[in-house]
Amino acid sequence: MNTINRRFLSCLVLTLLFSLSITQGQAGERKLSFAVSGVVATLNVRPGDRVTAGTVLAVLDQSPFKSRKRAADASATAAKLIVELAEVKRAQVQELFDALSTSQEEVDKVAIEHAHAVSAFEAAKSKAEIATWRLQRSSLTSPFSGTVSAVAGYPGMVINTYAGSQPVVIINTP
Repeated sequence: MNTINRRFLSCLVLTLLFSLSITQGQAGERKLSFAVSGVVATLNVRPGDRVTAGTVLAVLDQSPFKSRKRAADASATAAKLIVELAEVKRAQVQELFDALSTSQEEVDKVAIEHAHAVSAFEAAKSKAEIATWRLQRSSLTSPFSGTVSAVAGYPGMVINTYAGSQPVVIINTP
């Protein structure tokens, strides 16, 4: 074997060993918990269970999340209707102004009302998006495959993300 081949082989072996040590160092326990506060309704895993990425591990009581989402969606729908009515009114007042039947002050007043309606609609849409996001995160799914080593939660447990509640599931990754 010539010198170049030996050096190449040595580099290959070192690279392989380095890769294996990184892989082993990355494996370990991962503590998982919910991104939102709530009450644990169900736990779908037990210690020793193998899970794959995307497996639903636990679910919070979804009724408050669904209620907030329905309310936020209804507010967004109402706010959209108010914007549509404000647009109609703005067009009508502009026609009256063009026909010299109303003042510039009235046109400005309706423009401000329209701007407020658009602002309220955008705020309502944002609240609906946040409610959807929270509902989606009321289910705890595994982001990777592994073996459940511990389940620190239980049905009825209150998860308070602001108080740093304990993790619900601990997974050992390969």
